[in-house]
Amino acid sequence: MRKALLWGAAIAIASGSTASIASVVVVKSLGPSAKSYPPGRTLSETAKITLIGGDVVTVIGPSSAQTLRGPGNFDAKQVALASAAGQRGRFGALRASEVAHNPSIWDLDVGTGGKVCVNSASSVQLWRPDSETEATVQLRSSDGKSQQLTWAAGKALTSWPAGLPIKNGTSYQVEWPDGGEKSSIDVVTVSNPPADLVGAAQVLLENGCQKQLDLLVESASKTNK
Repeated sequence: MRKALLWGAAIAIASGSTASIASVVVVKSLGPSAKSYPPGRTLSETAKITLIGGDVVTVIGPSSAQTLRGPGNFDAKQVALASAAGQRGRFGALRASEVAHNPSIWDLDVGTGGKVCVNSASSVQLWRPDSETEATVQLRSSDGKSQQLTWAAGKALTSWPAGLPIKNGTSYQVEWPDGGEKSSIDVVTVSNPPADLVGAAQVLLENGCQKQLDLLVESASKTNK
């Protein structure tokens, strides 16, 4: 699984986002206290996180994610401060020592299907994990329109074809002619996604883009045992 993200210029700053001003947001919750800390719950700096045995709660702060395990009492403020101390700078600084793969959380990974949030319908990039050789796929929308797309050898990214406009809520099928493999992508367009981890996580949660959220959490994770 990919463990690194380089957040590029594709991420625009959103103004007035309630998610972006929260100290931390819960992104995963398991155990007896899961109902008290459901995914999407935002916690202010003054909030106390009280966990009992068997609880596992993952939260994202301004610059990193942390997994908290019960039993124990945690201050949201300390989670936010630890996040800021451990990861300076913006998204581009995350896991900088590791090998980068998908350049942006907002690029489409053609290797996986499901619901995908995209930043701008006019500048979507499609990413493939194996860029060694040239590859061609057929993109087909639910209304029957299709367009061929090719990656040159050595290139991991290519632009979404202008001849097949992206529409919010539309399903697209990616067909690999050589191997006969197919995957279905359900697109959600997001206008001006937040430029911070908390806000980005909230947007992905609200729109059900779970695979991107999982990747975001993995990239920014710290574990508190």
